[in-house]
Amino acid sequence: MADPLRPLLAWDRANTPPVVLFEPGRYLVSDAEIARTVLASTTEPFEARAATLGAVADWIPGSEKSRPVNAAIARELDTVLRSLPQERITEELRVAMDGEAWPSAVSDLYLRLFGDRLLPDLSPSARKALHRALSLSNRRDRDRSATVAFRRRIAHSRAEAALHRWASARDGDTGFQKAVHDAVGSMDDVALVLHGLIGALCRATAMVLAWCVLLDSGWRVGMPAGATLTRGEPGDPVENRVREALRLWPTAWLMSRKVTTPIDVGGVALSPGERLFLCSFLLHRDPQVWNDADEYLPKRWENPPQGYKSVYLPYGFGAAACVGSRFVNQATAKILECWDELPARKIELLKENPVMGPILAPPEFRFAGSQV
Repeated sequence: MADPLRPLLAWDRANTPPVVLFEPGRYLVSDAEIARTVLASTTEPFEARAATLGAVADWIPGSEKSRPVNAAIARELDTVLRSLPQERITEELRVAMDGEAWPSAVSDLYLRLFGDRLLPDLSPSARKALHRALSLSNRRDRDRSATVAFRRRIAHSRAEAALHRWASARDGDTGFQKAVHDAVGSMDDVALVLHGLIGALCRATAMVLAWCVLLDSGWRVGMPAGATLTRGEPGDPVENRVREALRLWPTAWLMSRKVTTPIDVGGVALSPGERLFLCSFLLHRDPQVWNDADEYLPKRWENPPQGYKSVYLPYGFGAAACVGSRFVNQATAKILECWDELPARKIELLKENPVMGPILAPPEFRFAGSQV
């Protein structure tokens, strides 16, 4: 749908089946038990593709081939996060506040913070190519024109070529790059994996920070473009704010799995080639689990509701779940701590609605020039 937000907010769980046909061969799943069962499969009866490594041919999440790569990526991200000084984060936050609109500015913030450490000695031209690819991906979220799509494809091809040159020159000599090189063999696939990792780190992860900043400032659905918000006094622990932002506006709001074997799911007979779309947005707003399910209430995580783990799936579930989930939570919390120390500035909404595309992006906003 062009605008799925309104129907999803008005979803009637009591009178809607758990598996609903919304296009020929495509079904929406809003039941937690079914979602977890489907997400746990990687080959049959449902095929999974890991987001970061999905471009690599014959890559099966959770396989003996993929496990060492995932472990190496997780270790590298933890190392990078621990090595990042608070002063550097604060400096980059100031730059982001005076730069382009958020959340795009946050993607650049993450690229500056983590790019040098994950991709040491990357050339200025390669860094520029990555920035261009990120910028056009962020623009593509809101502009579905053929022109932007074409420019985005070119930018991504140039970014992958730049990473190919970087990886070839280093010959898999460090950390996770060596694990990737040993697993996939082809330098073309190494470049694809590196590009996928940087894209996930600097886009999807950055959205979580932007959502936290916006929600902490009192944003609610329906606020018009041009409205001005003021950041409230930090009160709740940063970890609870991150978890609540991911509950209310999960970046991975819709996860897809292809049917590979005839099977009945939720009373619906499915055939190979059809697709199930598992909606964490609906799972995270189940009123049977969450009180005031549509409200941003970080305090709920001081005593989370019984059974929440079965419906709280911000990173998916099973072998194909996000390899960087721990990093996302910890990095966002660390950056929010620095954010809380900065002088408050007013926020101006540039758009009214979130964008529910491949990722769930907040409405664009920017910071006023003067402090509150």
